Amino acid sequence: MTSKQALKDLGLSDQEVEIYLSLLKTGGAIASAVAKDVGIKRTTVYATLSALSKKGFVTKYYKKNKQLFYAEKPQRVANYYKKKVSSFVDLIPKLESLEKKELNLVGLRYIETLDELKKFYSGVLDEYKGKQYKAIGTAKHWQELDNDFFIKYRKDRAKAKIKTKILITQDSKQYSPTEKTLLRDVKFLPKKYAFKSTMDIFKDKILIISPELSSLAVVIAIPAMVDIFDAMFEMIWETNKK
Repeated sequence: MTSKQALKDLGLSDQEVEIYLSLLKTGGAIASAVAKDVGIKRTTVYATLSALSKKGFVTKYYKKNKQLFYAEKPQRVANYYKKKVSSFVDLIPKLESLEKKELNLVGLRYIETLDELKKFYSGVLDEYKGKQYKAIGTAKHWQELDNDFFIKYRKDRAKAKIKTKILITQDSKQYSPTEKTLLRDVKFLPKKYAFKSTMDIFKDKILIISPELSSLAVVIAIPAMVDIFDAMFEMIWETNKK
């Protein structure tokens, strides 16, 4: 994972990432110098620096009537977030006592952005720990959405003891690792079946990722449809050779 992606995963925008990295490299600067280095308007940089300060990434000092901005050291940022997480963990029992029983969610949910999709998959690691789900589609187009994230996701999925049964297109071979430690049971579809979409079939929902959708992906949580697609997957699996 790149340093930029790691910072984005902490909730920083592209512009916030660029400014934080710029300040790390320069050791500190006035707002106009930051704006020039990053290539944004001076009027915009103040708002972004203020947001970074609130998030614990930037510190502001005054020197000879000038505002100087400094990047917090990465270890200090890490400690700042550790304390926030620790405080939240301490509150979990109290929050759970207030929580109503979750309603069964039935219907459609649209995933508009790549960050939303990655958040969905990160949730799978907790929700399906020690379980199994199925997938049919193209490893090539799936992985190319974010190469680093999905390569790591496969490894994290295996660490969570999640097994997968996967039917993928022939053009996916070079994107399909063979390590048994990844807990993947893979079959390749006949060459004449080529498409860009991918479908994950879970016990209670289906995730469809497709460039042909108006959104990046859609989650279908309709029991009857889940049952049909699960049965169709098994039928294809049983008639398809390894």
